[in-house]
This record gives sequence, C-alpha cells and structure tokens, in this order.
Amino acid sequence: MRLFIAACTLLLTFFANAALADDKPVATDPLILKLTNPRGFYNLKLSPDGKHIVALGYTDGNNAVFVIDTDTLAARKIDESSIETQPAHVIQRASWINGELLAIDYHYSSTLAVDLDGKQVSTLGNWFVHRVPDVEDLHDVVLMRKGGVNDYERVDARTGKSIPDDHGVNGYRLQSLFDDTGVLRFVATLDRKFASDDTRVIYWYRSNGESAFRRIADFGFTEERWVPVNFDRKPDTLIVFSRESRDTWALFSHDVATGRHVDMLAGADTQDLAYVDQSDKADGSQELVRVTTSGLKPTQVWLDPRMAGLQKAVDAALPGHVNHIVNGKPTGKLLILSFADTEPGRWMLLDTQDMTLREVAKMRTEADPSTMRPMETLRYAADDGMSIPAYFTRPAGTATAPLPPLVVLLHGGPIARDHWGWDEEVQLLAQRGYAVFQPQFRGSQGFGRKFEEAGYHQWGRSMQDDVTAGVRHLIAQKLVDPQRICIYGSSYGGYAALWGLIKTPDLFRCGVSVAGVTDISLFVKEADFRNNKDTMKSVRLHIGDPSAQQQALDAVSPLKHAELVRAPVLLIHGEYDGRVPIEHAEKMRDALKAAGKPVEWMAIDRAGHGFDLDDRRRLYETLLAFLDRHIGAPAVPAAAASAP
Repeated sequence: MRLFIAACTLLLTFFANAALADDKPVATDPLILKLTNPRGFYNLKLSPDGKHIVALGYTDGNNAVFVIDTDTLAARKIDESSIETQPAHVIQRASWINGELLAIDYHYSSTLAVDLDGKQVSTLGNWFVHRVPDVEDLHDVVLMRKGGVNDYERVDARTGKSIPDDHGVNGYRLQSLFDDTGVLRFVATLDRKFASDDTRVIYWYRSNGESAFRRIADFGFTEERWVPVNFDRKPDTLIVFSRESRDTWALFSHDVATGRHVDMLAGADTQDLAYVDQSDKADGSQELVRVTTSGLKPTQVWLDPRMAGLQKAVDAALPGHVNHIVNGKPTGKLLILSFADTEPGRWMLLDTQDMTLREVAKMRTEADPSTMRPMETLRYAADDGMSIPAYFTRPAGTATAPLPPLVVLLHGGPIARDHWGWDEEVQLLAQRGYAVFQPQFRGSQGFGRKFEEAGYHQWGRSMQDDVTAGVRHLIAQKLVDPQRICIYGSSYGGYAALWGLIKTPDLFRCGVSVAGVTDISLFVKEADFRNNKDTMKSVRLHIGDPSAQQQALDAVSPLKHAELVRAPVLLIHGEYDGRVPIEHAEKMRDALKAAGKPVEWMAIDRAGHGFDLDDRRRLYETLLAFLDRHIGAPAVPAAAASAP
C-alpha cells in the first residue's frame, strides 16, 4: 500500500507487522494468492572474491539466508527465522565482511558475524554499516551502530571487540566517510543528542590522518544541505550530492578550501538524481561508480567507462528491462538485478571473462511475466499548464473490447512517488479487468524542487486538481469508460480519494480510502510524530499550521464535508495506526452514516499504518469485491489475460 512515510523516520522491513492470529479469516482468491506470493530470493550480494553470493529468501512464511556458489549456482541455507516463533531473530539483512565472513542483522536483536556455514564467529553490535578499509595491521574491522541510531563504533569482526575510535570530534554522529587508506576524513554530527528548534548539523573534515578535523559547514537540522558521498582524487575535494543553486539534485565536486561546488559531475534538468552508488574495492574502501536518475523511468550513468561498456552489453542482452549491476568487478563476475514492469526481477550473474550470463534466482517465483500488463509512462497538462508525469496500465483485451473501467490509484506521502516496475497491486487490478492510472501530482519526489514545492499547502487544491486533470485527459483520449471510474489510495492517497468524491462528485462512481487522513488539523496535531519538533516544522511547511490556518485546513478536510459525498465509500484502517489514528476513519464513517451516505467498513485488527501479507490479501479481496459491485468490471477470460 502507498502509505505516508516521514522522511528518514521509518525503517522498512520485510516483516512489517506481527503475524495474524489463527482465528482471522484467510483470503482464498487464487489470483490474489498468486500475485502476492512472496516466495523467491531478494537482497543478493556477490562476495568480494566473487566465489559466493549471499541471498535472503522467503519460504513458507519464514525468511532465510542462503549462500550460493557462483560456479555451480547451488544454494545452501545457513540460517532461517520465523516471525511467529522467533520475533527477535527475524533476519533483516546479510552483508559481506570478506570472502569468508558475513554480517547478519536481526530484527530487535543484534548483528552476528558468521562463517559460510552459518556458524557464529562473534557478536558485532546493533547494526552493520560497512567494512572499514584495511589499514596497517587492522583486518576485518567493521563500522557498527551502537546505542542511538547514528552513534558508531569500530569492531573487530573476528573477536567482537570494540576498537577505540578517537577522531577528536564531539557530537552525535550522522555520517562518516573513510578514504582509500582507511582513514576517517569526514564526519557529520549534531551539536546535541536530541534535536530541538535550534539544532545544527556540523560538517568536519581533515586532509589526512595526521591533521586535526576542522569545521567546514553547518546547517539547521531541517535545512536542506549538500551531502558528501566520497573523496575526489584532487586534494581537499569532496564529491557531494546537492541541488544548491539549481532545481534538481545532481553530483558535484566540492572544494573544501573555498566551500564552493566546482564542477557538476552528473545531473539532469528535469529529474533528480535518485541514487549514488559506490562499489567495494579490494581493500574495503568504496569507489564512486554510478548515478541513477529518478524520472518516469530510471536511467543509469556510469562514471567508469569500463562499467558503462558492460552496462551497454547487459542492456542489449536483456532489452526492455532495467538492468541494475548490484556489485562485482569489471574484470571478474558481476551480479545483476534485471526487472521490468511485467517482471518483479531476476538475479543474473555475468562472467566478464567470457561474457556469459546466467540466471541465479527469481524475486517472485509465482509471478509469470507473460501474464502481466505493461506500465506506460505519460505526461499531461494540469489546469495551470504544469506538466504532470503519470503511469497508465491497461487491462488485457482492451484493443477490441469496450472501454475499460478505471481505478485511479494515488500514492501516499504525499512527498513520495510511484515507480516504473512490477507492482502487485497494479497487476492485481489490471488482471481483474481494470485500467490503472497513477498520477504523480505536484509535490511528488524526483522531478525537481519547483515541482515538489508546488505542492506545499496544496492538499485538496492544486494537488487534487492534478489528479482530476489526468482523469479527464484519459477520458478525452477515449482510453477509459467515463461512467466507470473509482478513486483509491492509502494515507495521503486515502485522503485524496475522499476529497475527490467531494470536490468532483460527477467524476467518480466510488471511492476507497485506506488509512486515509480525514481531518487535516487532527492529523497534524495527533500523528505519531507530533512530539518531534523538527518533523512538525517540516509538516507545517508542507501541509499547514492548524494554529494559524484552521479555517483553510477545514475547508479541504473530508470529515467537514461528508454530506457532499454521493458515491459509495469503502473505509479500511489499521486498529493500531499511529501515523493516521483510526479515529480519522471512525469519525468519517459515522459522519457518512449520519448523512445517509453509503459506506462500508473494514477495521484490521492489530495492524498499524502498514499491513502484513495476510492482512493485505484480505484487503485486496474486500477491495475487488467493492470495485466489481460499483464499476462493474467483468472477470477477464483466461485467453484474454494472456493476450499481449
């Protein structure tokens, strides 16, 4: 589900919620069971020596760690966990320390160093960050979090002993960068452990291991800042991620002496750079190698011409896919994740010596690409002329059949976004016979500062108008049936679904709100971030301040206008939702009933702002039944479902 996620505050895990009680009903729809089956491998990483791959896999309700031999591709399970019987032992992540040792992070537990058979070698701490490059007589040293989320220590992976890290910089550490020789040369700290209105982020730098750290920059905690990602080959020069004096995030070289960005290394005018990737070198240090853009479809730009050539060869062998080289060496083996809109992902292994490409594993073994529907990209004009990016997925058999019904699927955040690629929810709706429209309304991430800031204080206003303009664009293009349109979303998307029913009642025949905000002032005052001053400052910037703008916020709050709803409404909410408390949905349900409006209700026991697998499946069954009743999508015949 597309749920509201405050930046840098939520750690997504494979198991988000506790297991359901045995007395809960279980979904039985074969299509839902097939498309949501998580069986497969995820989070693979090639070892530094290229001899093995570590993989996390999902099997029969448990997740496990596997070691795969790169010669034979045979997989051995070395650890397994169950959230039902081992909640503190649930495996979060597995990382290579060297070719013989792995660091395994466990949920609510600790990080262990294990060998290739899964035998424990040492206890490392709370969370593995990365290996510290070899320096002098230090080997297999890792950087670990300790205590608070951003407090670090160095640990000997063979013994588990902490190694003094007297870098001479005081403060709560946010970031550390080591150079090629293993020397810590950049540190970002907070000037106090607990953030307050006047908290500062301080950047410290030193030219080499012999010199003292000096303060080179500082920022307000909520102020946008440039972020160092590596060291340039030029002396006293950082490589930084920044959108200083420009609209989109780009990569620059930064002169420490002058405090200025010098050269732009990579960037685009209309889309942000989303990722900056670095590869592990033999000594454990990291080298900047690639940037990835965040437009409607991701593009990858390699800074290393050898890797650029290999990327071109892989793309030619796997056309129509995003082929992400995960790690490896350009003169040895490379691990690749290949995915598309019709395919969740395949893990491939390229041997650069003979250019052979072999399939290692699949992300979701039950998802058949031949039955999936492609996700198209498009742009349309908003009422004020702004270009709005979007995704559109057609159901099978629409070339000759009557115009299909449409589900408008809205993401949460709202400073989030959808992405091109395989999506179980989109595929479920499309295979059921629905066209799916995903507008990336103003305020969505990835398309530059101006586009993002155009969404400030625009809940229910221009953000909503962008959705309406997109639906009308599809109608004008004769791509969907204008009499069979339903609007659906989660969190902010749930809010926008309800507001769409109120603001443009003639456009929609039904609406579905999952974990949706119904009273904006209540949301700002009572969400789980309400005691975090810095988050609240950001929320008021993006949404508004109830203490000064109560009337304006009430004017676009669905709860205050329930009597204007005409179409049937389905409300779904988690009982323990802290981000958007269930009070939002309960009050909206009661207001709709009091106004004599048709409303259906689904409260999910013991669920928060996200749902586990069984809850998600039950939600989908309820959703599809509701859509089928109100916009009448017939079941897609098997022959049509496999049509191109």
